[in-house]
Amino acid sequence: MIFEVMKLTWKKIVRTNTIALIIVLAYLAYCLYLIIGIGSPEEGAKSMAGGFAFLAVLLSGGLIKDEFESRQIDPFLARFRISKLFWGKFFGVMSLILLAFVLVGVASLIGLAVNKEWSTAGQVLKTLGLGLVLTCYLSSVGFFLASFLKGVMNFVAIIVLEVIVLFAMEEFFGLNIFLESGQLGQLNLKSALLLTVMPSWNSGLAWEMIFLICLSAGFVLLALLAFRSMARKNNLVFANVRVEDPPLLKISDLRMTYKEGLFNRKSKQALRGVDFSIKPGKLTGFLGPNGAGKTTTIRIVLDLLKPQAGTVEYFPNKDTQPQKSDLKIGYLQETASLYPFLTVRETLYFVARNEGMSKEKAAQLSVSLGEKLGLNEHLDRRIKTLSKGTVQKVAFGVATVGEPEFLIFDEPYTGLDPIIMHEIRNLIFELKKRGVSIILSSHLLPEVERVCDEVVLINQGQIVCQGEIDKLKTTWQIFLAIRNNPELAAKLTQKLGEELQKKGFSYFAGLDLEPLLQDEELAEELKQIPSPDMERIFLDSVIAS
Repeated sequence: MIFEVMKLTWKKIVRTNTIALIIVLAYLAYCLYLIIGIGSPEEGAKSMAGGFAFLAVLLSGGLIKDEFESRQIDPFLARFRISKLFWGKFFGVMSLILLAFVLVGVASLIGLAVNKEWSTAGQVLKTLGLGLVLTCYLSSVGFFLASFLKGVMNFVAIIVLEVIVLFAMEEFFGLNIFLESGQLGQLNLKSALLLTVMPSWNSGLAWEMIFLICLSAGFVLLALLAFRSMARKNNLVFANVRVEDPPLLKISDLRMTYKEGLFNRKSKQALRGVDFSIKPGKLTGFLGPNGAGKTTTIRIVLDLLKPQAGTVEYFPNKDTQPQKSDLKIGYLQETASLYPFLTVRETLYFVARNEGMSKEKAAQLSVSLGEKLGLNEHLDRRIKTLSKGTVQKVAFGVATVGEPEFLIFDEPYTGLDPIIMHEIRNLIFELKKRGVSIILSSHLLPEVERVCDEVVLINQGQIVCQGEIDKLKTTWQIFLAIRNNPELAAKLTQKLGEELQKKGFSYFAGLDLEPLLQDEELAEELKQIPSPDMERIFLDSVIAS
């Protein structure tokens, strides 16, 4: 799987990081020209150990921060092992660097053989070795900075940092005196600190190389930790307690506040103690007006956002006990953000390979799934050239490849025309028939009523009601009957021992309806009240809350 991420990284560098790639290749060509054209392998090796080491940082630009900000990586974070994604990206860059040095090394040896100058072969190879260590160090630093800076700003940051440190050391720490004293090559704290920020000043001593290699490993580890912190917030935990008829997910007391405005002085409370559960094998609608907290809740469940408080518990199937790192969630975003530089075929193949399929099976699935989704004519087109509806279908395919533990569809119908909406609906019905657990977030109420078994209604960061659709309809009829008939309300209040007429709909949604439905007068009253649709229940609930 790491190799598949490496290939994806190469494609991204070639297809999106074109200018940086041209600069690196141009400098590589210049080094080869020095070796072959001018016949000076020594100069070519020195150039590789100098300018190429800095320019190679450009290859890692845009690989991490950009993908998280654009959310292109989100559907894959829910399905892939985080470590595989990171190491695939890292080794993808390092393999290109190693390939460049191997190419220059081979060219140097050929040049030396042609010129019959084998006496300098050892020095040329040593220079290339030192250059490789320096390049790996700077690229490791660049990879770490790519976690925080967009585009090629990691390259710019390294250059700026070196200039600032050099100026500061000359002005305040007597750099010239230190250099004139000949202490730079000695193993001491000042030399080590200077080598950390000015690695190109190394003298090729063994301790310097070992020190740079250790620093490289340290920056790679820091980059991995930064990547993990962005990819996993560790909200979702496996439930340890076995319960009778367990839910699939149990969300408890989620609270989330966003900071806004200048200096983050304003606060916006997105979630105010959200509590609900999702049953396994059901299609659950997650309803609410825009800004109600639906997407925030979903991103917390997916470990993409850290709440200030609350828990998300996952109850695995009794027959299986997967590790948390192996938990796979199919995720379809509100605005599908896939890798725009990949084709449809490459995207589906990439996910299929992650599911452990062989190359042949993954290739076959890409074709068969493309046919099923009506994407045959788009298989070899890049994602960035497709219409929104077509991208949504591709994202649907990405979410459903293999057998994820459950699926989350966040506004899957947004911006779709009626034909594509019909196609997506049929695909959801097919998954529902197979007993797949699905959470469907939407504000298209007729669509939710058509496909869902249960609904959870959220407004202003709080759960208004939850339950099976038919039960909620009956609850609404009971609520309306009691509200409009004071005598009936008084009778049922006496029966239950609690004032009912002043209660809101959300209170009745949490009641056991059987004792109420046994009342004959209420049963007769319900016959006079037409069954509401979800839109009526939704509007009344939102207004009341």
